[in-house]
Amino acid sequence: MKNNRFYLERGYFEIKDLVFGEKTSLNDGVLTVNRKELTDYLLKEDENKNIKSLELEIVKPGEDTRIVHILDTVQVGIKIEGEGEFMPGHLSDPVIVGNGKTNLITNLAIMECAELPWAGKSSLLYAREAIVDMTGPAAGYSPFSETFNLVLRMVMIDDASDVEYDDSVRNAGIRCSKYLAALIKDKEPDRKEIFDFTKEVDPSLPKVAYIYQVQNQGTYSNTFLYGKEVSNLVPTRLSPTELLDGCLVSGNYVWPCFKIPSFIHANIPVVLELSRMHGKTVNFVGVVFVRGHNNSHFEKQRVGNIAAQQVRLMDADGVIISWEGGGNAATDAMLALQTCERWGIKAVPFTFEFGGPDGTEGILLVDDVPEAKYIVSTGSIEKPTTIPRVKRVAGGDVVRLKKETGGAPEPAEEERTLDVTTAFYCGANQSGIGKLAGVAY
Repeated sequence: MKNNRFYLERGYFEIKDLVFGEKTSLNDGVLTVNRKELTDYLLKEDENKNIKSLELEIVKPGEDTRIVHILDTVQVGIKIEGEGEFMPGHLSDPVIVGNGKTNLITNLAIMECAELPWAGKSSLLYAREAIVDMTGPAAGYSPFSETFNLVLRMVMIDDASDVEYDDSVRNAGIRCSKYLAALIKDKEPDRKEIFDFTKEVDPSLPKVAYIYQVQNQGTYSNTFLYGKEVSNLVPTRLSPTELLDGCLVSGNYVWPCFKIPSFIHANIPVVLELSRMHGKTVNFVGVVFVRGHNNSHFEKQRVGNIAAQQVRLMDADGVIISWEGGGNAATDAMLALQTCERWGIKAVPFTFEFGGPDGTEGILLVDDVPEAKYIVSTGSIEKPTTIPRVKRVAGGDVVRLKKETGGAPEPAEEERTLDVTTAFYCGANQSGIGKLAGVAY
């Protein structure tokens, strides 16, 4: 296409270590951060002063450390050529991205951590406890047990609104990303990857689309497209390269196991793999971006049918479907799947399972339709897991695991057995990032 709208080159940097030091720099793979300078900058830029205090902490792969109170995780990235900025619409204009060149640090995560209020909250819209163990039996639940993590440990002022807390937390993480991204603006990346959707494709290749359904139910449970939450958005087509350039940012702090962090939105496995296969074994015709968790059966049917219609307008032979969240979201996705199959478009969903400790008890899936013939399981959320005592805790000092106690604090470092995996950050993520699967035998 003209002006290379759908041609994106990503340059990848992989750091070897993350340390605090006198000067913020990146040399020989070692990222050094001036702790005071960055802390002062983030607090100064918090315009409404909703952050009472902010402490930077470093957590490295293999450490005997538990990270708690995780709200979102963002990647460090910067546009080198092309329109817009990485994560557009946040501290920048909502300019369409997905073209040109973008540099990224692949194994560095900026973690926004804070205790947000539980008192007076509904049964859904409150910031649930989210945990990453860097070692031990729970480490494999989260991809961020394998990254260098710069934790923004924030304490918020009393009596601000949910929207004010939400904005301050998100902006702190994005400002931190942009601050560090300046280090890779003029450096040569370790490797490069090109995603080219400008060339003609062999017409005999199967045409595959991706329905990417996200959660959006209100403050603390939103997803942002170009800087705006998507509650009123009907299913819309996006270029794969827009996602890879950070057009989606998470504001979802509810179920930790299901939520998709901003870092993963920009590295969504289905998009990456289909983009790499494009023009070789498949014709990746695009992404249908959908807001899930619609409020009535009529609205669910409407959105499911419009999503399927977008896939049909792409002339797709098949579609992969994933969703963020639990029961409500599954119905939305299954209705879209049902319509696709009725129109002769083969549809394959990702879904978590229930099934009790051994996978055989009670209901396995939240929702199902007869047309869902081929399902990819991302594993059960009902596997009891004992997490051991750890030497160190980052992001906070306590965990808040029980709604019935109003989130009464418990010591974070202690050993405990969790009956379900819902507190593990990304532990049942249906985007394809996880290491769990349900296998028939």
